[in-house]
Amino acid sequence: MASVLVLTVVAAGCSSSGPGVPPPSRVAARTSGSPGGAPSASVPSGPTGRPVAMGDRRWVDGPRLPVAVSELGVALLGREVHVLGGYVHGRAHSTTHLVYDTVAGRWRRAAPLPVALDHVGTVALAGRLFAVGGYGSSGTPTTGVYAYDPATNRWSDRAPLPVARAAAAAVALGGRLHLVGGRSREGDTGRHDVYDPATNRWTVAAPMPTPRDHTAAAVVSGVLHVAAGRPGGMTVHEAYDPRSGRWSTLAPLPFGRSSVAGASLGGRFLVLGGEDASEQRVYREVDAYDPATRRWARLRPLPAGLQGIGAVTASRLFLPGGGPAAGGAEQSDRLLVLSPG
Repeated sequence: MASVLVLTVVAAGCSSSGPGVPPPSRVAARTSGSPGGAPSASVPSGPTGRPVAMGDRRWVDGPRLPVAVSELGVALLGREVHVLGGYVHGRAHSTTHLVYDTVAGRWRRAAPLPVALDHVGTVALAGRLFAVGGYGSSGTPTTGVYAYDPATNRWSDRAPLPVARAAAAAVALGGRLHLVGGRSREGDTGRHDVYDPATNRWTVAAPMPTPRDHTAAAVVSGVLHVAAGRPGGMTVHEAYDPRSGRWSTLAPLPFGRSSVAGASLGGRFLVLGGEDASEQRVYREVDAYDPATRRWARLRPLPAGLQGIGAVTASRLFLPGGGPAAGGAEQSDRLLVLSPG
């Protein structure tokens, strides 16, 4: 069997619910693959004003998800894309656990999350899948950490987060899980917690300079990049180098938005989709930052606007589900794949 190398894991989402705000109810999920949501913003596209191609890559549709879901966690474990938690049928908090085999091209359901969550940090590390924090059934951030063993199809409890968080950036970096930013019970934070799966312990690293949630994050050449997010529609782009243990501020994102996905592809940091701060518009834009040139360029847009999304990268980029309209009322069962043409 061919193996798939995990290059990046991200989780991002948008929520019309949060601390003290009840989840939406009695709203229909959108399960069609037709474009939805408001039109994308009109902004400059790279240095030439036109989308920049990455080789001959094109967006194509993969097999549809068994259920439409948004505000989800996404991670790549081996050759399988795992989708965790999220909004289903317009309702917050679910135990969703869907698995897509990137070689066989099939979806299946796996052991559900131990508790219903959305905006959960999701990372593949040390042969297991980790679900970290997220909004729970009360609509407030949680401290729970759960590990999934694909060999037994079972979840187990791990050391809880030191501080409850939701809508945080979660990545695997240097054999550890890094959870950055997010929404705590006190508000937005730049807190940076690091989990070692070998010792089952959390430590604290240098905080992100800009507190935020609903951001995009990915690891490129051993450096963690974070861009976009809330409050508002941020353009701030910061990077953490684990060798120095320091953050730096880099060229800002071309235009601010939140509820985006982040990914690493071709040595670039990608920020995909998203919505505006007022939850009225959903975006198709895909921006790519090249650390070699320190510049952003506009890539080919998504086929339709999406927010509340996550993405993972192997030889192809996989973007499952998401919200085709702003807020949490609608979900998609579409799997978008960025593949060679």
